[in-house]
Amino acid sequence: MKNKVIVKRNEHDIDNWLIDFYFVTGKQTIYLFSQNYTQGVYDYFRNGRSENELYKFKGWKTNPTLGKIIKKIPLYKKYILKEIA
Repeated sequence: MKNKVIVKRNEHDIDNWLIDFYFVTGKQTIYLFSQNYTQGVYDYFRNGRSENELYKFKGWKTNPTLGKIIKKIPLYKKYILKEIA
């Protein structure tokens, strides 16, 4: 099974929705971080994205917020995997 990143909406506070990012590897789902909700980011990750898709992302100019999040994911993933091992 491929490693991928999935998101879940966190709707605890109606005024400030968050998106929780998770890294899925095999049968393990690991929390990465939370981000303020934006429709573009949620739509991109809604069905999950494989690591390869993230590395091939080319829409840096069309959605800068999405680009910043994609740059953060490998850093968080590396840290989390190091802490678990």
